[in-house]
Amino acid sequence: MDIDFHYGTIYILSRWAKFCSANANIIATSSQFVDDNYDTNPFSDAEEKANIERGIRMRYSCQNIWGNVTGKGNCEVWVPFHFLPGLEGDTTDSKLVCKKHSPLSEKLAARLLETTLDNSNFGFRLGIGLHVLADTWAHQEFAGINTTINKVKNLIFATQGSFIEKVLGDVVGSSTVFSKFMDQLMPLGHVAAVHCPDMPFLWWKSGGHFKEGRKNWDEFMEASEEIFRLLQSVSCEPVTGLSESQRELLMDCFKGIQSEDIQVRHEEWLGRIHANYFGIEDFNDEDASASYSPSTILSDLNFSRQFYDELNDHFDWVLEQLEANDIFVLKKDPVF
Repeated sequence: MDIDFHYGTIYILSRWAKFCSANANIIATSSQFVDDNYDTNPFSDAEEKANIERGIRMRYSCQNIWGNVTGKGNCEVWVPFHFLPGLEGDTTDSKLVCKKHSPLSEKLAARLLETTLDNSNFGFRLGIGLHVLADTWAHQEFAGINTTINKVKNLIFATQGSFIEKVLGDVVGSSTVFSKFMDQLMPLGHVAAVHCPDMPFLWWKSGGHFKEGRKNWDEFMEASEEIFRLLQSVSCEPVTGLSESQRELLMDCFKGIQSEDIQVRHEEWLGRIHANYFGIEDFNDEDASASYSPSTILSDLNFSRQFYDELNDHFDWVLEQLEANDIFVLKKDPVF
């Protein structure tokens, strides 16, 4: 999933669950920052040393292109934060395949449900955990390692309405060539499926993974329903699930905002939030100017410590779960 879900949808679900605008922003910002928390200068350890001096236990939760190419710490990033293992199958590779509703994803949901509002880190814990949980829908059937399990055959893109020609012409042609090239290698994650799993408006299919086709908007709606119920429970609200009108508003965004450009989709979500398109009952000036910025976390020492405390806590929890299943692909100490 991209920022339109990790920030936009999570912000709205948090506000609908009666979190105040400030807390909704922390939850949504923490969720998206999991994707933006990468080593901006892989040729220097200055950033890491500076953070250690500030009392921050540094860890990255995403990779830039250089990190992916070198493979430095790839397992420590993709497995715990983006492709939560399903722990199903007979081999280590098959157990590392991400699955929605897997035993480990259910454990993660239960862990987040234990979050209490008297925990000063609750917004950061929820944001990080919900990012990982949401990705089990987007990244299902792929693993966060280099493995032939991730190979994709006969990748076909589609969508609804007249937009199909634009998608087929602008995205599918070059992406399919790239996908076929990656199939000759040991693909990492869903790289062989290019960006198909993360675009909410896309309907796509591939041999071996989704032979009958996958409508991303249905997967994203299912994720939204479970996440909303979880947020309602943590905020001590009656757990009603999404109303029909709320589902219609979300579906209009998932299916209707049709752009392969992530920032275009993000800006459309922000515009709708600012205009109170989603009908937030206690809509205020903070909602009318809501925006995502990594500096929300990075420029505040307390927020930085809280985010990284929770990021490390999540990593340690995943490591413990995997080792209990005789899977030893993660290392306790971060790899910079």
